[in-house]
Amino acid sequence: MINSETIAELLEQHIRGTDMFVVEVAVKAGNSIRVHVDRPNGISIDECVQISRFLNETMDRDEEDYSLEVSSPGLSTSLKVKQQYEKNLGHPLDVLFNDGTRATGKLQSVTEKGFTLKGKGDEQEIEFEEVKTVKAIISFN
Repeated sequence: MINSETIAELLEQHIRGTDMFVVEVAVKAGNSIRVHVDRPNGISIDECVQISRFLNETMDRDEEDYSLEVSSPGLSTSLKVKQQYEKNLGHPLDVLFNDGTRATGKLQSVTEKGFTLKGKGDEQEIEFEEVKTVKAIISFN
């Protein structure tokens, strides 16, 4: 059976030494594989195609058939890895905590354990384990 950990390890080895990072690898029923990759200044379609080709060359369809989708995470998806937070420094975020409460503010800093959010006048230290979802607020103003 295809598992997400194996695919993530292959990808990490492949992109080592670049500024690319793996955001998420998901394997669903029927071996439907979805891979989200990114980089600080965004990832191009050509780079996604290269990663898709790499995975197709590395994995054996004769052993186990699968479908594969490689893309960037998208604007509306929740932040999942530290590098995404770093990419969004200075940008507004919407935070949904595990207890159902919300906070919004600008992302001030990121550490290994969490991040600092500046709301209306106050700064809040938030640990990653405290949050259910964190999304960048997109503004076209």
